[in-house]
Amino acid sequence: MKFFYNLKRSEFGEYVVIEITDDINKGIGAIMPERHRGENYKTIMGVIEEYRHIVEQSTVSDAFCISEKLERYFPNHPKIVFAIDAAFKELYSKAKGISLVKLIGREIQHEKIENKDSKKLYPEYIGHIDVIKSIPKIFDEDFTFILTKYPDGEMWDVLKALATNFDYVEVLSWKERLSI
Repeated sequence: MKFFYNLKRSEFGEYVVIEITDDINKGIGAIMPERHRGENYKTIMGVIEEYRHIVEQSTVSDAFCISEKLERYFPNHPKIVFAIDAAFKELYSKAKGISLVKLIGREIQHEKIENKDSKKLYPEYIGHIDVIKSIPKIFDEDFTFILTKYPDGEMWDVLKALATNFDYVEVLSWKERLSI
């Protein structure tokens, strides 16, 4: 498994893009630092470097346990775990020919009107995709899934598939999120 990461710039700041490849297929993840949360790209890149050996020693089949491995080794970095987990899920989807909706979403959707009273769920703050997709089944309350558009569309397919698990979805760009 090969693992790459680099810094990209957007009109509202720097962010880190990761790529995981098996030489045939690749999965992409991204991490947007939020200064008001005490994050910056240097710290993010340092944590990614800590995770490097775990990712490089993994296989495509580790897509369903990579987040737990990372969390066990170096806990409390949910945004980075989320990006790596998303990249693994995308890679697995491509390598096995399984749609992301079948892998992490649900194909049957119910139309709902907007629920302004529901709690907002930012998947990057939780980190584990398999936990996020289970939240609607575990809790009786409704959540609004915040589907965030990354500057170059990174993780869009993963986030869109994950959003299918929720009755309420709000789409924001990172520019909008950072100005809230």
